[in-house]
Amino acid sequence: MYLQLKRYDDAIALIQRRLVLTPGDLPTRASLASVYYKAGREEEAYAEWEKTIAAEPANPGVYRLVAQSMIENRLLDKTAELYRRARVACNDPNLFTLDLAQLLVTSMDYAGASTEFLSWLRQNPTQLGFVQGRIATFSNKAEGRSAAIEAVRNELRRSNDSKLYELLGWVYLEGKDYTNGFDAYRKLDNLTNAQGGQIYAFAERAFKERAFDVAAKAYLEAIKVPIAPAKLPYAKYGYANTLKEMSALADTMRGVVTTGQVPATESQPQYVGAVAYFREIINEYPHSEFSAKSYYQIGTIQFERFFDLDGALASFESVEREFPGQNIIHYDVALKIGEVLTSRGDTARATAKYRFVAAAINATPDQHDEANYRLAELEYFGGKFQDAIQRLGGITMNLKADYANDALQLLSFLQENKTTGEAALAQFARAGFLAEQRRNTEAIPLFLNLIEKYPQALLIDDALMKVAALQTQARLYADAIKSYERLLSQFKESSITLDKAQFNIGEIYQFGVSDKTSAIMAYEKLLVDFPQSILVTTARKRIRELRGDSL
Repeated sequence: MYLQLKRYDDAIALIQRRLVLTPGDLPTRASLASVYYKAGREEEAYAEWEKTIAAEPANPGVYRLVAQSMIENRLLDKTAELYRRARVACNDPNLFTLDLAQLLVTSMDYAGASTEFLSWLRQNPTQLGFVQGRIATFSNKAEGRSAAIEAVRNELRRSNDSKLYELLGWVYLEGKDYTNGFDAYRKLDNLTNAQGGQIYAFAERAFKERAFDVAAKAYLEAIKVPIAPAKLPYAKYGYANTLKEMSALADTMRGVVTTGQVPATESQPQYVGAVAYFREIINEYPHSEFSAKSYYQIGTIQFERFFDLDGALASFESVEREFPGQNIIHYDVALKIGEVLTSRGDTARATAKYRFVAAAINATPDQHDEANYRLAELEYFGGKFQDAIQRLGGITMNLKADYANDALQLLSFLQENKTTGEAALAQFARAGFLAEQRRNTEAIPLFLNLIEKYPQALLIDDALMKVAALQTQARLYADAIKSYERLLSQFKESSITLDKAQFNIGEIYQFGVSDKTSAIMAYEKLLVDFPQSILVTTARKRIRELRGDSL
C-alpha cells in the first residue's frame, strides 16, 4: 500500500524492520533495493543489490532475483551487465542465454541478441525453429537482419554447421535477398547431401514470393543435380510454371497495350519456353498428374494469351485423358472449358459445364463460387439481369480468388444500372458478349451507338472505357486515345475511372506508339489531376524509367 501511495520512506522503514527479524531474506533485501531506486536513492539501491549478491555470490538464483528487481526499474543495461557477471561468478558461460538475448532485443541491441540466440542454438541443436521465431521479432528491420546475418556468419567461422546455413538462408529470405539466400541454400544442400532437395525448397519459396528469375535458376539447378526421382517431376513442373509466370510478368509490364491482344501462334517469344517445357513434361510423364497439369497450363496460355480457342479446348480436354477419375483439377478444367465455349458463343454448352461444377459435391467452395459467377455472367449477357443479381448475391467470395473482383464489380454494375436504364444495360451486355468473343468490329459500333442513343445512362463512361480498350486491342491507338480523352472531358465530374483512363493514355504512348515525351506528359498529368490515385506510384516509376533515371 505504501508503494501504491508512493510513500517510499514508509515502505523502506517497514522493509528494514522486516530485515531485522530475517536478515537472510534475500527477496526482501532485493525489494528494499528496488524501493530505494524508486525513491531516487540510487546509491543505496545499488548497495542493497550488491549485499543480496554477496550473500551467495555463486548462486544463479540470486542473480536472477536481482535481475528481476532491476528489470522492474527498467535498468536494462545494468541487468545485461549482471547476467554477464553471473556467468563469470558461476563459472557457466551459457548461463542466462535466453534471458540476456530477450533483454538485448528489448534494448535494440540486435547484434548481441543474435549472438545469444546462436549460443542457445549451439546448446540446443534441435531448436532451430524456436531461434528463428525469436529472431523473427526483429528481422523485419534492416538493422536487425544485418545484425543477425553478421552473427550467423561469425558463427560459421567457428563451425560449418548445416543448421547455420539454414538459418542464414532464412534470414536472407526475410529481407528478400534471394541471391545470397540461394547461395546459402546451395551450401546447405551440399552439407546435408540433400541431392537438390534444399535447392528445390528454396525455389518453391522464391516462386511463392514471385521472385521468378532466381526461382527459375534454382529449379533448373535442382533438376541438373539431379534431384531425387520422386521430386524430379515436381521440380520440372515448378520450372515450367516459373517460365510461364516470367512471360506473364513481361506482358503485365506493358499493361493495357498487350491485354487481350491475339498473337498468331504460341511460338511467340515470351511463351515459347514455357509451352515447350510443359510439352516435355507431358512426354516424359504421360498419364500422370504432371501431364494433366501441363495440359491445363498450356490450355490456359493458348486461351488467355493467344485466344487460340481450338487449341485451348483440345488441351483442356486432354486433361481427363491424361489423369482420369474425379479430381479437383477436372473442375478447374470444366471452368476453363466453359470460358472457351463462352468465347465461341456457345452459351448452352458453357452453361452445362458451369452447372456441373456448381453441383459437384467434392468441388471446393471457391470452385462452386466461380461456377456461379460464370453462370451469372451468362445470365447477364442474355439480359436476365435479376437472375444474375440473385446468383451473385448468393456467392460467398474469397477475395483472394481470381474471379472475386470481377464478380463484385459485376454485381455493383448491375445493381446500379438495372433500375435506371435497363434498355441501355441490355445493349451494353450484348456489346460485352461480342467483345468476349473478340468480335471487336461488331462490339465497338454497338458501344458507340449506345453512347449516342442513351446519353443520360449511368454506364456511358463504362461504355467509353470499353470502346477505348477494344480500340487498343485492335492497335487503333489514335482512336483509343481520343476515346479516353473524351471520357476525361465529358465525364470529369462523374466518372470514377478517370485516373485509369489517364494512366492508359500514358501506357499507349509508352508501349503502343513509343512516344516517350507524350507518355511522360500523360503520366505527369495523372500526378497533377489525380494525386490520390492508387496508380500514382506506378506513374512515378514509369516517368523515371522513361527519363532514364530509374536507378
